[in-house]
Amino acid sequence: MKRLSIIGILTAVAFLVFAAPTLDKFDVTKFNGEYMIISLKTLLETPNYVSVEGVVYAFEHPKKFLTRQEVDPSKLTDDNFVGILGITIDELKKYNGKDGPAMVAVNGIVYDVSWSRLWKDGTHANRHNAGEELTHDIVKLSPHGVKKLEGFKPFGILVFTPQQLQKYNGKGGAKSYAAVLGVVYDMSQSQTVKDGVHYAYPMGNELTYEISQRPGHVELLKRSHIYPIGLLVFDEENLSIYDGTKVKAIVRAGELFKSFIMVGNKVYDVTQVADWRNRLNLDSAAPAGKDYTTQFECELGPSCGHDHPDVEVLKDIPVVGYRIW
Repeated sequence: MKRLSIIGILTAVAFLVFAAPTLDKFDVTKFNGEYMIISLKTLLETPNYVSVEGVVYAFEHPKKFLTRQEVDPSKLTDDNFVGILGITIDELKKYNGKDGPAMVAVNGIVYDVSWSRLWKDGTHANRHNAGEELTHDIVKLSPHGVKKLEGFKPFGILVFTPQQLQKYNGKGGAKSYAAVLGVVYDMSQSQTVKDGVHYAYPMGNELTYEISQRPGHVELLKRSHIYPIGLLVFDEENLSIYDGTKVKAIVRAGELFKSFIMVGNKVYDVTQVADWRNRLNLDSAAPAGKDYTTQFECELGPSCGHDHPDVEVLKDIPVVGYRIW
C-alpha cells in the first residue's frame, strides 16, 4: 500500500490533524490518534524521513535526527509532516549513555540528555540512570527536575507493545505497569497494588475492560501516585493475538476472550460490542484481530463498488491502543 493511499484512508477514518505538533508539551492522556506514530525502524529505513525533535517529516537531509535550529523553517510544513516518533521501552534501554546517546523518559516524553554534564556516562547524581523511565523519580522524588527537563530536547514519545508491557508485572523487582484506554500507567506506588495485582487484576496487562467494570476506577488513575508514562501500540502482528480466542479477560464467572480491531490509527476493543461486524458492513464470520481501515475508505478510488460505514459507528467503542507504523 502506497503512503499517499494510507494517508488518504486515515484522513477519513481517524480525523487526523495534519498540523505538525511539538513534543515539549505532549500529554499522553490527551492523545487520540490524531497523528501517526512512526517507529524508529520505519524512520531509519525510509530514505527521506527525518526526526526533528521527535516530530517526523519527509524531506531530504544527510542526518536522521535534527534539532529545529538545524532545519530550514520552510521544510517544517504541514505538507512535509508525517507523524511523531515512537520509542519503545526496549529501545529506550539502549540509550543508556554508556556508549552512545543518553535518553530518559518522563511523563511519556523521551528526552535527549546526552549533552548535559549532569548525565555524564549516563548517570545523574549517582541515583538516576539514562535509558530508563523516570517519571516517579523526577516528578515525586526530584520535583525540581521537571523544570530542568525544559532545557532538554524531546527525542520522541515512549511506547509499549503488549509483549513489552508484560515484563512490568510487579514480580521479582519489576515495576507495576498497566494499560487503560491506550495509556500505560505506572502503578508501582499505588496502595491498591500488592504483589503486582490490583483488585485481582494482574499488572503487565491491557486492562481497559477490567478497570471499566469497577465504578470509579478510571477516575482512580488520575490520583497523584499513579503516573501516565506512555502509549500502548500495536502492529498487525501483535494485534492478531486479540482475535477473540487467545487473550482472556478477567471476569467473575465463565470465560471471555478479548477481541480488538484496528481502524485508522486506533485500536478498538469490540469484546462487548455484539454488533461490531454489522456496524462495519462485514461478513458475520469476519475475525477480530484484524485491520479494517479499508472498510471506511476504498483504496480503489472511483472504481470502488461497496458502501462504506459512517465513522460515527466507532465513537462509543473503547480505544485501547494505537497503530505504530
